[in-house]
Amino acid sequence: MNLPAPADAAPEDESAAPALRALRAALDEARAELADADQRLNRELRERTALAARLALLLDSLPSALVLVSPAGLVCQLSQSAAETTGLVAGASWDSFASRLTPTAVAEEVLFGDIRLRILRSATPAGESIYSLVNVTRVAAERAQLERERQLIGLGQFAAHLAHQLRTPLAAAVLYTGLLQRPVADEAQRAEYLALIADRLRHMQDTIDLTFDHFGTQPASPASPIALAPFMNSVHAAMSGLAARLGVRLRLQLPADCGQMLGWRTALEGALANLVDNALHYSRAGDEVVMDLQSQAERVVLSVTDRGPGMDADTRARVFEPFFTRRQGGTGLGLSIVRGVAERHGGTVVVDSTPGQGATFTLDLPRDPRLASPKGL
Repeated sequence: MNLPAPADAAPEDESAAPALRALRAALDEARAELADADQRLNRELRERTALAARLALLLDSLPSALVLVSPAGLVCQLSQSAAETTGLVAGASWDSFASRLTPTAVAEEVLFGDIRLRILRSATPAGESIYSLVNVTRVAAERAQLERERQLIGLGQFAAHLAHQLRTPLAAAVLYTGLLQRPVADEAQRAEYLALIADRLRHMQDTIDLTFDHFGTQPASPASPIALAPFMNSVHAAMSGLAARLGVRLRLQLPADCGQMLGWRTALEGALANLVDNALHYSRAGDEVVMDLQSQAERVVLSVTDRGPGMDADTRARVFEPFFTRRQGGTGLGLSIVRGVAERHGGTVVVDSTPGQGATFTLDLPRDPRLASPKGL
């Protein structure tokens, strides 16, 4: 049964209407703000989800495998390549994995089974650790191969050096042996040839010993006194046979008093013989090659001059480089060895040459290489 409203109710409803309208407006405004906030949060969520996806894609595309480890030592996150390489999963213990790694002789490189890894660590402000794992198995194999090739190159250079140093005295010994096979005027001549052969054979033995000294297989011998006049006469006598065979005059110029110096005789003799050998081979029959010694108070200057074709500027700049040669059948080692011997004696070797006007090679050496801080033999 519907009863009529009291007579005084209408004024109360009319007075409450403005408040209700204001409340409804406030509610509508709140709903609009909530809708805007919801849209904004959804947009930010979508953006962060997309960013996370991009970061995950970037993480997986990096060349190194990455592992994020918490301060407690547990794996928080890792790239797909890290998971494939290590077998780790989120929540696994990093220390347990690290205990299976074997150190190598190379810093920051370890072995994980047959895999060689380079592991680098960095820290985040939150105390987490980021480990970067790079698979260097192939790089290590290539590095080992390069080292083997370097050793083979060193062995080849060693053999070439030794062969070059033995070639000149061996050729002289063969030459004098051939002369002994011919009729000899008297026993004195025969004895001279035999002495020259023995001298060249001793020189070869000394060269072998010195070469092994240089490569560290035996203790390096100390410098010893060298009487310069007999030394120069010995090299002149050893190279005279080759000069005669080539039809070149080999002249020796010495001062009245040559004195002596400290040095390594076999090495110095080989260096001077190399210079003479080059000069003779670049000379024509009838030419003259001059061996000269200038004696100074604290230095000795040895020079070899020829009248051969000479050198242009490019050749002069490179003539002491290993394996550089313009000589037919040359190894390109002779002048490099000469420079090495000069430097080990604390001295220098230079060339003065003009195309068509021959060349002069000059060894400038201290009488005592110990005072010049030599590189040492």
